[in-house]
Amino acid sequence: MMMLRDYIELTRLFNMGLTAVAPVLGALSMWDVGSLELWRLCVLFLIGSMSHIYGFVINDVIDIRLDKLSKDLSARPLVRGSITRRAAVIFAISCMIGSFLLSLVFFSDMFRYLVLAGILFIAYFLATVYNIASKKYPGMDLVLASAIFFFILFGAWTIGAPTNLAYIVALIGGIQVLFMNMINGAIKDIDHDKQGSANTVAIRLGARVQAGTMVLPLSFKSTGYLIEVIRIVLVFLPFVFLGLSASLWQVALLVVLSLATFYSIYRLFSIKTFDRAKIRKCIGIIVIFMYATAPIMLSSLNIYIILAALIQPIWFFASNLVLHKTMFEPKTM
Repeated sequence: MMMLRDYIELTRLFNMGLTAVAPVLGALSMWDVGSLELWRLCVLFLIGSMSHIYGFVINDVIDIRLDKLSKDLSARPLVRGSITRRAAVIFAISCMIGSFLLSLVFFSDMFRYLVLAGILFIAYFLATVYNIASKKYPGMDLVLASAIFFFILFGAWTIGAPTNLAYIVALIGGIQVLFMNMINGAIKDIDHDKQGSANTVAIRLGARVQAGTMVLPLSFKSTGYLIEVIRIVLVFLPFVFLGLSASLWQVALLVVLSLATFYSIYRLFSIKTFDRAKIRKCIGIIVIFMYATAPIMLSSLNIYIILAALIQPIWFFASNLVLHKTMFEPKTM
């Protein structure tokens, strides 16, 4: 039973819903939503879950030296030694292979499936490159963002050639991941990244922990705000240029979520003393607000798509309560 719990913790269950829903949103962003079958969306969700496991497990395997420098990460199975690196790699690769096998469900003709499998391969390749080089070269967060971009397009290709709306949704997803890694992830890991000589954008911009105080230069904060502005512009773009109809409640809700996201980012940037528990809570709130916007925008195609906005908060809170007895602070983040 403990071994099962260790593997569940290794998967970073608390944010699996984010990655798992990515190809689903790709499929839902195609205009012909009415033709979608629920079981196909469930298969895409499973493929998304497997890709999430692959990405985070390989990341933990490669970053284990840096993770051991932080006492706050001692709960991670690889850090405490309850799962070996070899077992973790086998687990990750098995999930990747499983996702390709599941993708056969969408086989219709050889050419189309080769395109589909090729896009999925590119997403995995980029995620692997990121995991290997993320702490060695600054800007590798863009590589991971590109992986998510292709992963969302994979979901769209299960329906047909991606529409302009699908490309915008893929860009939104990529930019959200860019913020998650370049900004949120950098702040969360800033204590041991600097100590372990990591070479990230945040470190290059001067972000650091100094005598217990978190120092975030204006250049780093400005980068974070700029990424978020671009993301919000993309969320409203389909209403202006693609003829996507917008209801007043939609626009109002998107504006509220955008303001709430900005305020949450400001709160994160305002933390003075490095407190991982407080940082985890802020990041969790930012993610919930941020990832709700795309499903709300897509609900113009079908009102039920808005339910996808509930996946991450429900998943996040439920997994944290079950594994960590807390709602906002996953111990393995």
